[in-house]
Amino acid sequence: MLIDGESASFTYKEFELLQYLVLREGRTIERTELVDSLWSSDDADAPGERTIDVHVRRLRAKLGRFEDIVRTVRGVGYRFDRHADVSIRYGHGTPSPDRF
Repeated sequence: MLIDGESASFTYKEFELLQYLVLREGRTIERTELVDSLWSSDDADAPGERTIDVHVRRLRAKLGRFEDIVRTVRGVGYRFDRHADVSIRYGHGTPSPDRF
């Protein structure tokens, strides 16, 4: 992933979180759905709902001036909102298996 022409160093979970939101653009995703979808039920490191906020905060910090593409919907969860200067490209013509 590139931000202002520079490679962004997202962790695997940060990238998964961003991808999950991007693929559901405009839809508000509840914290519980994020936990259930991005962590397996037997994952000892699975976060609580509020820990998702920490993951989002770290993701936003790495997005820099584009942090507002991940919107907080108070009391509900998060939503990806497209930004005029952000383009989404799927690598090498092969869409993510998560894409629908």
